[in-house]
Amino acid sequence: MSALILFPIMAAIGVMAWSEYFPLGDGEYDAARKARLLLSLQERAEEAEGARHAAEEAAEHAQKLLEEHERVAAEDGRRAEEERLAVERKWFKGVRPECHPSEQDISRMRAQYRYSPECIHIAVVGSAGAGKSSFINAVRGLSRSDSMAAPTGIVETTDTVTRYPDPYSNSRMIWYDVPGSGTSKVSDWRYFNDMGLYIFDCIIVLIGNRVLESDLAILRACERFKNIGAFIVRSKSDQHINNMVCEKMPQGFDHCGPSMNAETRSLLLQTKNEERKTFIDETRENVRRHLEKENLLPKKVYIVCADAILAVVNNLRSPKAIDEADLLNDVGEFVWKRLQSGY
Repeated sequence: MSALILFPIMAAIGVMAWSEYFPLGDGEYDAARKARLLLSLQERAEEAEGARHAAEEAAEHAQKLLEEHERVAAEDGRRAEEERLAVERKWFKGVRPECHPSEQDISRMRAQYRYSPECIHIAVVGSAGAGKSSFINAVRGLSRSDSMAAPTGIVETTDTVTRYPDPYSNSRMIWYDVPGSGTSKVSDWRYFNDMGLYIFDCIIVLIGNRVLESDLAILRACERFKNIGAFIVRSKSDQHINNMVCEKMPQGFDHCGPSMNAETRSLLLQTKNEERKTFIDETRENVRRHLEKENLLPKKVYIVCADAILAVVNNLRSPKAIDEADLLNDVGEFVWKRLQSGY
């Protein structure tokens, strides 16, 4: 504290001490009062100075907190922007983001599809027009005219997931006809989660003339959910083979013509056998290449048609049959193992 401040304080203290022993006159009394007032003002000034210092420290602390908050917010924003750009880069490369359902999502979809732990739930999926409804009718032993059959058509006939229990009383399989993937309504990379396919025990992916990104996206998701069995099925094989045969036969050929001679009939049979083999080989190689390109596990592709499946289910022989018996046996074995494991 400076001498200029100390001097009046010491003077005031001296005056007060002196007045205790000697009576003060009017002038002396005024001086003592002024000294006390000066001391009071000095104490207030010191208190104000302390308050000012405290306020400055508080303001400095608040400023540091604000700067730290702004730094954290900027860091969070930068990280979010980097994540957004990373997702966009994946999209441009054709890699779709993975979505993981919550426990609430799983419970909601199980309730919606009436999931029962006592049964095996099989979803039949694929692009629009792949023949899902016809396939479900055939594996259940039903023709399209049966009252319990799923509606079929050239265009997509399923707008919502439809549940079809097996007509056999002792069966514990429930089939689901799922709307076509890769359509304008459901994009391929959101299809699996949006349709709740993660709650199914088994998914059968029907493919057509080409293996689509939507087909591969479903298979990729099935690998991620390791408890889901997946089968690849090339449907409508009879139609495609017939188209290939007609392209190879002489111009004007009519396989429904009533007056087919022996030579034409022999040529037709030979062409059908050749095109059938070509179709099988090309289909298997096509699927193999797509799976390998996408780093997916190798899988057998079952080449089938609805008429041959229906025949096998009813213990009949069909000239159209290729992999129908193998498919039914393998799916049946999967169902049996799943029921035995109590998964």
